[in-house]
Amino acid sequence: MTAATPNASSGQPTASAATLVLQFASGPIVFLLLSLLPYGGVPPEGRTALGVFGWMVMWWMARPVPWAVASILPLILFPMFNVMNVGATVVLYGQNIFFWIWGTVLMGYAMDRHGLAKRFALWFMSLKWVNGSANRTAFGFMLVTGLISMMLSDAATVAVMIPVAVSLVAFVRTVQPQKDGEGKSNFGAFLALGALYGSVAGGTATIAGIPHNALSVALLEQLTGRALGWFEWMVAGVPVFVVLLLVFYFVLLFFLPPEFKVVPGGTEFLRAERAKLGPLSAGEKSTLFVFAMMVTLFVLPTALGLTLGAGNPVTVWARTGLNLYVVPPIVLLLLFGTPVDWRRGQYVLGWREAVTHTPWDIMILVASATGVVNALVEFRFVELAGEAVAGLGFGDVTLAFVASVVVAFSTNVISGVAATSFFGGLFIPAAQEVGWNPAAMAILIPNAAVGIALPWAGASCGTAFATGQIEMKDMIKIGMVATLVFAFAIAAVHLLMAPFV
Repeated sequence: MTAATPNASSGQPTASAATLVLQFASGPIVFLLLSLLPYGGVPPEGRTALGVFGWMVMWWMARPVPWAVASILPLILFPMFNVMNVGATVVLYGQNIFFWIWGTVLMGYAMDRHGLAKRFALWFMSLKWVNGSANRTAFGFMLVTGLISMMLSDAATVAVMIPVAVSLVAFVRTVQPQKDGEGKSNFGAFLALGALYGSVAGGTATIAGIPHNALSVALLEQLTGRALGWFEWMVAGVPVFVVLLLVFYFVLLFFLPPEFKVVPGGTEFLRAERAKLGPLSAGEKSTLFVFAMMVTLFVLPTALGLTLGAGNPVTVWARTGLNLYVVPPIVLLLLFGTPVDWRRGQYVLGWREAVTHTPWDIMILVASATGVVNALVEFRFVELAGEAVAGLGFGDVTLAFVASVVVAFSTNVISGVAATSFFGGLFIPAAQEVGWNPAAMAILIPNAAVGIALPWAGASCGTAFATGQIEMKDMIKIGMVATLVFAFAIAAVHLLMAPFV
């Protein structure tokens, strides 16, 4: 998320001189506090590394400089304060999660660019059991948003679904004008927040759903040595998705009941929108091929294990040769190498547009956060922090609920990536110390690390609010209630599913 409105020319948040000074000063101040405090058993290098991490987090929150620029602080400060030499520090940035995010984000962009995601959304919304009733249409809209968000980032999913929502609301108004003319309607507000909440629910189901899901997987592996697979995540992620979808739907239904029982002209609208799409284009076919290959490669190791047995040489090869982190680079190769038009030299993605739509800042941020946490592990700080949290006397139940609530509300004021990196380093070791499955905690934290209450809590929130369908006070009021409810729901589901992950 960003805490201020970006300047159109520079991309930086606008602020007064005094505010900018405070934003810059926040990092060094936190650095001094954290590096000077005594920590038993932590060497001076570990305290300095923690101070640098605190500096990074503060600048990620305040954003006096872009995320990526704040993320290179270790390259300057680690050698300067003799934490690590330059060579060792550079190695910290060589995280496989960098290419994971690159591949999955560009796959989502390709589905959006070629219209495949919108086609799927309109097809699903046209189903008889979804279309017609206002309540069914609203739930179906959230469900299809969630299903798309299982493979696309939440921000990309909202970008796909918001135009569908706005178009549907506009069409309904032409068929059944509102009494207050162009005023806001409950149905419009429901769909706007439904796109936001549905994308958040869907993003919990798979590792690809939200960028910081993969960050938590990497943290778990560094902190505990446990590698979390695609389907192992889904064992807990899919139940969380289902529960959150229902929770969000009933929260919205309570606050924003649609003004009508039947969506006026909804069937005609969807039929007309689907007719505009026509048959599958060459770009859609090629994109669908790449998407099918990605899903197949993710599924293949598990499928081979079930059919050939875990000890079969082919299965053993698939688990290593088609490791979770190997698939996104293959997807990148397919995106750039699968043709749409041979004669014109057109492929699913071209390099220039890929560069433009690659989230370089997030990728560098995630790589740096993962690397610094790895350094903190080496200096025993993370282990000691986990013991300290465990020493508060929390059991597994209390720890799960505390972690979920703290992370959920914090992510309305800090980015989900920053929240995952910070709280992951704290609560994953703590879970291990109290005897609770750390893999369950590693899934719980990014599940909760999504801000939904404030219009400026991230791109997804901003897009939903920008539709003009929802008042700010209503978005915040409903969002705060939804945040509390979904935080408790996430903790409860993970407590039930922890033995199976």
